[in-house]
Amino acid sequence: MEFYILLENNSIDAKLKSNHGLSLLIKYKEKNILLDVGPNGKFIRNAEKMNIDLKDVDLLFLSHSHNDHTGGLNNFFKVNNKSVVYLMDKISSRYYIKHWPFNISIGLKIRKKYNSKITQLSGDLVIDDGIYFLKNSISNYQKPNSNGNLFKKDSSGIVPDTFDHEGILVIEDKGELIVFNSCSHNGILNIIETVETRIPNKKIRAYVGGLHLSNPGTKQHESDEYLDTLIKQIAEKGITVYTGHCTGRYAIDYLKNGLKEKLREINTGMRVANI
Repeated sequence: MEFYILLENNSIDAKLKSNHGLSLLIKYKEKNILLDVGPNGKFIRNAEKMNIDLKDVDLLFLSHSHNDHTGGLNNFFKVNNKSVVYLMDKISSRYYIKHWPFNISIGLKIRKKYNSKITQLSGDLVIDDGIYFLKNSISNYQKPNSNGNLFKKDSSGIVPDTFDHEGILVIEDKGELIVFNSCSHNGILNIIETVETRIPNKKIRAYVGGLHLSNPGTKQHESDEYLDTLIKQIAEKGITVYTGHCTGRYAIDYLKNGLKEKLREINTGMRVANI
């Protein structure tokens, strides 16, 4: 198994466009799997320059409904009409970021003609041999404080987001698990425990995705105490973390200092093999 970073906040190549968002292309067995599509069509142009044909994508998983991960959907459907698309949410759900006194919409927005292409899920799904899309079910650990300005709309109005719409993509490789979660709004430790509970007796070898340890608006980051807890738990489990996007510069450097070679930064244009 290997994966390519089609879009991330930073790039290793000046010819490739970066943006606040994430899009990964995963090659697993005979399948081409896309995780998220970034905020716009830049991931498509980057893929072309990386000699990746998105017409070959078989499965697209949307990690959650925020537009920095779903904004490129209309662009994707223009180049690929065969991929099955999964979302742990309803298309009609609405999400906001609060910039006082305004609530700014940051939810999924696609053309109505594409609605039927999305399979809306409310629970776990096992897809083919060794591919899982799971709903987070654990809240034993503190979620990132950086979630504080993120909201959703329900029957009572605009309320804090609980991130029930965040899906966990898990791929089994050589008897071990690789976990993909683009933003980890539910917290990496809750996500790891969810995977361990849902798929018992399998070691998690690697975790790939942003950890939402920084607020992109205020640039505030999680406390050292919070980061120390992550380092302790991740190190004890022997998991290698590949991260970027919403983790933030301070947190990446801090985690790297604690986890050493078990923390690896990802950027636009990278190919990661032998995970």
